[in-house]
Amino acid sequence: MRPQQIASNRIAACVIVLMIGASAIACAGTVAPTPISTTLTLVTATSIPKPTANASRSVPTRTPIASTGAITLTLWTTEDLAPGSTPDGKIWRNQFDAFTAANPNIYINVVLKKPTGKGGLLDFLATTSAIVPSQLPDLVILDIADIPTAFDTGALQPLDGWLPVEMTSDLFPFAAQAAHHSNQWIALPFAADTQHLVYKPGTVKTPPKTWDDLYRQRFAILLPLASEDAFIAQYTAIAPVTSTTTQLDLTTTTAVLSFFKRAHDLGLMSEAVVGLKSSTETWAAFVAGQAPLAQAMASQYLAESDKLTDTLYAQLPTRDGNIGTLASGSAFAITTRDPVRQAAAARFIQWMVQSDRMTTWLRAARKLPANRSMVTQVIESTAYAVFLREELARAAYVPHTPANDKIADALRSAILNVWKGQTTPDEAARAVVAASK
Repeated sequence: MRPQQIASNRIAACVIVLMIGASAIACAGTVAPTPISTTLTLVTATSIPKPTANASRSVPTRTPIASTGAITLTLWTTEDLAPGSTPDGKIWRNQFDAFTAANPNIYINVVLKKPTGKGGLLDFLATTSAIVPSQLPDLVILDIADIPTAFDTGALQPLDGWLPVEMTSDLFPFAAQAAHHSNQWIALPFAADTQHLVYKPGTVKTPPKTWDDLYRQRFAILLPLASEDAFIAQYTAIAPVTSTTTQLDLTTTTAVLSFFKRAHDLGLMSEAVVGLKSSTETWAAFVAGQAPLAQAMASQYLAESDKLTDTLYAQLPTRDGNIGTLASGSAFAITTRDPVRQAAAARFIQWMVQSDRMTTWLRAARKLPANRSMVTQVIESTAYAVFLREELARAAYVPHTPANDKIADALRSAILNVWKGQTTPDEAARAVVAASK
């Protein structure tokens, strides 16, 4: 592989709307184009895409690259998803080199971008696509939450016909929804993460499954109330999945805000909780001993559970005991419009996502797979693998869209106002619902 090129850039912000992952493995129908709107988009069992006729074609056995000279593919990615000096980075470096050894006429030139913010990967992709499309890379690794916005820039090219159907048919619902737009596959998710409860079994003998259990046990819990994650996890466990598109439900929104308020009033959430901006911060507070229950990322649990002997996992407590969680992840996408370079990029993607290679990398990176069949290969604990497969099958997917920033801001304000007693849960919920229209 040629030496990596490290570049810095500029970028525009992202957003947030909601897609609920249904638990069905296979389903009928295809997904209609995903509009940028201020409504909550729900993924029902009938709305998860199945492969289109084009997607079912095998990758051509004689691709256009067979008779060409050397090709250098430019890959834009972020530092944490690139060949490097970390254990997972070294694995990818070796796999990139092995790919070039097996395909001596294809080289991969890695260009590093910032993950978010102005000058980040998405912003640079959008700017380049609009101003100098000839300078776009050949392929990118995107946060799945950025796929809708990247798709709207016109930078992403369809994968239909380049990748075998089995590479998309086994994806979890949230991953399939993220990667399928306008009846075509425009990305291939390969890594995922999700959020669940972690607890101290030495203190909490039986983790709470419902809000009533939590109220009864009176154990303190850490939720990232300064982000939308805590709300989304609770909302999706209650909201009925009855249509493909719906606005935030006032009754459900009020119920979730009321839960936060009551937990606060009962002393189950400290004043510090309202300032926690992510599940990374709740995990740090949990490890520091601030509470025996916390909402955390599966990747954090995988990375540090060996060092914490008094830590176990469970589903987050929700109103009725239903699973409530949200997923994140990463995906490959092709950006070049040249068929020869598309063929080379597709060959590289197929090489990287092969089960044995991806399993090795995911284990080292402490990440989860985006497809069902690999979970038991990646997660050594059978019980934890089964648990994660259920969580990911029902996870909410939160894309970054401009309209969703508006909803996220409204949610954060509502939670803070209810927390401080400046407004009632019902009044705050009405403001949030109004923002989602």
